[in-house]
Amino acid sequence: MARSRGAEVRRRGRTRWTRAWGLCVLPPAVLAAVAGVVALATVPDLVHEVQAFHSARPCAVTMSPPVDCLRSYPATVRGTVIENEGRSQLYLLELDGPRPVPAELDMNDEDPLLKQLRKGDGITVTVWRDYATAVTKDGVTQESSDTPEGLPEFQTAFALDLLAVGAYGSYAGATAIRHARQRSLPGAVALWGRWTVGAVLASLPAGIVGYETGTGPVAVVLLWLVALPVVWLMVEGRERRNRGRHSRRPAPGRTADTAAWLRYLQGRS
Repeated sequence: MARSRGAEVRRRGRTRWTRAWGLCVLPPAVLAAVAGVVALATVPDLVHEVQAFHSARPCAVTMSPPVDCLRSYPATVRGTVIENEGRSQLYLLELDGPRPVPAELDMNDEDPLLKQLRKGDGITVTVWRDYATAVTKDGVTQESSDTPEGLPEFQTAFALDLLAVGAYGSYAGATAIRHARQRSLPGAVALWGRWTVGAVLASLPAGIVGYETGTGPVAVVLLWLVALPVVWLMVEGRERRNRGRHSRRPAPGRTADTAAWLRYLQGRS
């Protein structure tokens, strides 16, 4: 009797813990999914912003400051930071000037102008909206990293991450609540968790390729969808190697039904 009571106490404790885990995971997962939808909905606005930036021209003398054009502001160099050692790369220009000139500006590289600048040098900062897009001295211009370019692609990749994590977290949380009384959760929870990690890993290279090739957010989504199977196979292959060659039962035969294949993919016997 004592042994059965102890087992019952452990079972109830495991049930409460599993249900609590599901209740803790489900709300933030839903919020992540909603945030992913919101982030994806803002991508068209970012695309329009990039198009407006590309079509911007220097402001005419008769135009007022609010006009959506390229404005010029005088500034003074307060210092430069150039670090290029292995993976540590930093190209920073420190400035003094009127608003909206920033105190610090990332320049991406030391050429063609940053390495020539010294403290006290007078320069001209080109500003578009609230972006400090370039600096000029003696006819030499260097663009900064402070532009809207790349935002649509990386916003798309970030939204895909949120959607993947939110969808999986919602599924895992709901499954934990539903199956709290069972000794263990279905194998699909672990399987889809690994696949979600693969989906997150696939989004970054898709965003980079979409940005570098200038193909835009639609290409990011397409590249992500193409990369998913490859990344999932890599994740599964590494997992199998870690578990050993005989850690998983053989695949069902050609005559097996759909249910048998589903159980196999979920890691169930």
